[in-house]
Amino acid sequence: MRTILFLILIFLLISCKKAQVLPYNGEVTNIPWADTSRNHPKNDAFLALLKKYQKKGLPGISLLVRDRYGCWVGATGKADIAKNQNFLPGTISKAASITKLLVGTMVFRLMEDSAISGVGFAMLDRKISEILPSSVTGHLPNGHLITLGQCMKHETGIPDVIEQDAFYLAVLNQPNHKWKPEELLQFIYDKQPLFHPSDTAIYSNTNTILVTMAIELLTHQPHDQLLKKYVFQPLGMNDTYYQWHDILPENVAQGYFDLYNNNTIVNVSNLVTGSGNGYGGVYSNLFDLYKFGNALLWNKTLLQPSSLNRMMQTGKTDGNNRYGYGIQQSYLDLGSDFGWGHKGRDLGYTANLFYFPAKGVLQIYFVNYGTDSKSNLRQVFYEFQDELLRISLQ
Repeated sequence: MRTILFLILIFLLISCKKAQVLPYNGEVTNIPWADTSRNHPKNDAFLALLKKYQKKGLPGISLLVRDRYGCWVGATGKADIAKNQNFLPGTISKAASITKLLVGTMVFRLMEDSAISGVGFAMLDRKISEILPSSVTGHLPNGHLITLGQCMKHETGIPDVIEQDAFYLAVLNQPNHKWKPEELLQFIYDKQPLFHPSDTAIYSNTNTILVTMAIELLTHQPHDQLLKKYVFQPLGMNDTYYQWHDILPENVAQGYFDLYNNNTIVNVSNLVTGSGNGYGGVYSNLFDLYKFGNALLWNKTLLQPSSLNRMMQTGKTDGNNRYGYGIQQSYLDLGSDFGWGHKGRDLGYTANLFYFPAKGVLQIYFVNYGTDSKSNLRQVFYEFQDELLRISLQ
């Protein structure tokens, strides 16, 4: 992300543009099962955790933990500070890069359905230069070398679109623009690659743009429709939306950030950093992401075992993460207690969906504050994350 001063300039123009995220004005889905959270042996600890970090400044938090004791859900804080609307367990918020896990799962569902989709598992090893037009790949760093699978595992060496100054200048001028993939790729065309393909792994949002472009050309269908057909609809994820392809409902949490780094947060909900191109843009709630995480990682019914095993074949280490095909193996510093899933980070929103197999714990949360950029509250979030891991994995 860019500097605080630059973000301030963006914020000053947001109010002049047509909003995609409207002020909070709608009903929230209730807990869709008989809630037994009070009976969970960690109920008091989870409640105290949420209250503690809401008091420390995180505007709103919702949390779901499934473990051997059952399923605990709770929430605290505000979904819309100006309208004094509470952040509830069913509040819809931005899942950010968890979108990549949903897209990766869609790709594997397509490959399982190869007789209809025309996309087989061999596509993972196919060069994108054989799929995308030369007008694209000819300008991409490593464009004639990388495969679809390397894009999904962040092993391409292609720079990240959202780290480019020119991209943020464009967002400044068009904060609610509905970005198309070709527009986004312009910002990294003809740049030097970061490394030779598969030499290492460095997370880049650009990779998932290429995945969705390739899938659309291979299937002759929009990837947002495929995402609904192969993931959202089969799981009954009726409170999940994909910006900008879907009109967002009026019960979406507002997103906040401390632009001035003075412990005063402001609403940045309508700063759109390329949503809708595979790497971000999904809005959902605890219950819909629970349906997804439960089916993919807990019960393991969404994909065939061989598909899930292939998806989880990781490559090189990138800090505290390794990448499978559209999935992250994260919290490697915990040793055997690592998690499978994906993090979501955006300017005004944060989310996590992880299953920790050694402990049998599924953990999902939303925070309507951006932790992808530096601010005083980012360290508060890190403390929340660490304390939550200690409580839920002990």
